[in-house]
Amino acid sequence: MEPILKADNLTRVFSRKGQPDFTAVDHVSFELMPGECLGIIGESGSGKTTLVNMITRLLDATEGRIVLDGEDITRAGGKTLRKVYSKMQMVFQTPTESFDPRRRLGDGVGESLRNNGWSRSDTKKEAARLLQVCGLTPEFADRYPHEVSGGQCQRAAIARALAVKPRLLICDEATSALDVTIQQEIIELLNELRWQHGSDLSILFICHDIALVQQFCDRVLVMYKGSIVEQGKPDEVIRNPQNEYTRRLIDSIL
Repeated sequence: MEPILKADNLTRVFSRKGQPDFTAVDHVSFELMPGECLGIIGESGSGKTTLVNMITRLLDATEGRIVLDGEDITRAGGKTLRKVYSKMQMVFQTPTESFDPRRRLGDGVGESLRNNGWSRSDTKKEAARLLQVCGLTPEFADRYPHEVSGGQCQRAAIARALAVKPRLLICDEATSALDVTIQQEIIELLNELRWQHGSDLSILFICHDIALVQQFCDRVLVMYKGSIVEQGKPDEVIRNPQNEYTRRLIDSIL
């Protein structure tokens, strides 16, 4: 079985005027298999966001290669990049900021469908169905982002991501802005989606909470100062950390 996502020696160096170059991500390599949930953890500044921005093509890699579903997307742009986003979607940390505040949630959920030529009526029906899949009643399609809770808005954001039937869902700190109870509800929703889609949906779960990763992910990568310092099954990494940074990360939550 081929990986749905492969990062090969990804590196990003930032040049700063009058200062030494800064390497934010340093030769990072990993694979994500179909149907798998891979967690990436690390403190702020560890390189997680820069890594995700390269994978989603919001930032160019200085070195290395990104392969999505067998296609090299390292330098993808224009029409090619639009095709990439039909396979890869992202759920952000602050869902209210990811929606246009002047438009209803249903418009946001259905935007990609309209862009792909769906009729207005079919788009409205599908948006309502996707909201229901994500635990919201169809009435939420008529609400604005500021009229719903953070957890409800995140459910709508997940519904929007699912509209194009992506093979890869990237959750970038998607639960960190929510309280613990709502975090658990979102994790349960993501687990339900994994069960429904099987190998057709893989998840890259970016997080700073190793306990949450232990609960949800099949494997975990630990990042520190731009590099992967440890990887394995979450239970094994937590029970027997090999790296001093991982030990400190675990001690901080125990």
